[in-house]
Amino acid sequence: MVNLVQSLLEYVSTVGLPTVLIFVVVLLLSLWLLSSRNPRVNWPPGPVCFPVVGCLPQMMISGRRRQPTDLLPWYDTYGDIMHVKLGEQHLIMLGTYELIQEAFVKNAATVSARPTWIYLLKHVVGKDGAGVIFKSGHEWKELRRFTLSSLRDLGLGRKSLQERIQDEARYLVQNIEDENGKAFSPRNRIGKAVSNIISIVVFGTRYDFNDTPEMLPVLEEALRIGEGALSLTDLARFFIPMKKLFALVDKFYSLVRQEVERHRQSFDPTDIRDFIDLFIKVTTEGQDPEIYTEWNVFRIIVDLYLAGTDTTANTLRWSLVHMVNHPDVQKRVQQEIDQVIGQGRVAKMEDKARMPFTEATILEVFRMSTVVPLGVPHATSETINLAGYTIPKGTMILGDLYRVLHDKNNFEDPYKFKPERWLNGNGNVIRSEKLIPFSVGPRVCLGKGLAEMESFIFFTTLLQNFSFKVPEGENPPDGIEGFNVATFTPYPYNVCAVRR
Repeated sequence: MVNLVQSLLEYVSTVGLPTVLIFVVVLLLSLWLLSSRNPRVNWPPGPVCFPVVGCLPQMMISGRRRQPTDLLPWYDTYGDIMHVKLGEQHLIMLGTYELIQEAFVKNAATVSARPTWIYLLKHVVGKDGAGVIFKSGHEWKELRRFTLSSLRDLGLGRKSLQERIQDEARYLVQNIEDENGKAFSPRNRIGKAVSNIISIVVFGTRYDFNDTPEMLPVLEEALRIGEGALSLTDLARFFIPMKKLFALVDKFYSLVRQEVERHRQSFDPTDIRDFIDLFIKVTTEGQDPEIYTEWNVFRIIVDLYLAGTDTTANTLRWSLVHMVNHPDVQKRVQQEIDQVIGQGRVAKMEDKARMPFTEATILEVFRMSTVVPLGVPHATSETINLAGYTIPKGTMILGDLYRVLHDKNNFEDPYKFKPERWLNGNGNVIRSEKLIPFSVGPRVCLGKGLAEMESFIFFTTLLQNFSFKVPEGENPPDGIEGFNVATFTPYPYNVCAVRR
């Protein structure tokens, strides 16, 4: 061994270190090119991929501003369907409505899996996935059906849950009223109000605005650490503080389990109060034990809280951004509120049919500021042909919802906030099939109905009671750019809420 090392050192000293380094680099590149060639795979075009890191260097350079617009120039270079390699992971990006429809609807049978093999997901939900967001195949379909049915039983689409949202909207108004028209940040108040709705559904509990549920900051910090392109690769273990992230996940799981144990002590199978009671019921009855495992149903609880908190809260945060930037739109919404609802009661979903401009304004918030720009990653469960290209089994697929919603071929002046685009000549709401902020196909957002109900009632109630303005001496909030992390959220901003 000693002789071998001495021989190598003598060789290096003879030919020179630069020559040896060039040889090693060329050798590694050659091995990588040979190993990556697969004549059976006809990948779509995309940026040059390097050994080990793939396209991450270009993605980090292009995405340094952390905006959903960062990668849009790539489509101009490579086309509407792109092959991007993140570390060792192959990823297909779809940039048009037609391609997303072809993948997620027409090929739903083979493009509805989740990439639970990646390092982060494998350690958070298990390599086979769990729950309703990260499970695949037959078990996912059954769990999704169960979850939707359970949400309906718990009041989604019924008066009971609507009344809870109306109550929470009143509490939010009371809390904002305490500011007496002074400048304040609406971020945390909106977050707590929305969090309370999903807490009522899942845990049967709401929290006072002066209290912060322990789960909320834990969830927010975990999402902040685990965001970004690196989280979709096995390289995440080297560049993301996984020990801290997994500790946060474990703490969140522990807090949910405490709620489950609290429910067990007062559980009554004839009086199902919330989703945790349903969890106890199905796991003790033993129905279809291979699907309704404790882990699967437990993860549904986590998924509901995860999906029902940050997304709707950010939609409402963006709605106030657009209102202070467009006082003419705000005034027109308020006029419609006064005509249809008045000041004597809180908005209800039945009002929406008679409030076309208000509905159009909310639709424009969904379009302009879609809070999950790339949706949740899909994965192929079989090799498929997509747009003439071969997409192998085990490939991640992302639908670029932001690009679809800001494509000038789909929406005129896509970066202008124009609620009137959703109204016809008679002032009635017209919808476009290309308005897909909740994605499309079998994996369409599970909480779409709840999100639409909350957005309408909260938004309408806020504008019924207040006129929102930019504080004197402060710049208007940015209506296009924001923080593009786990979800797309506005930059911090203040408003003044003047009582009407």
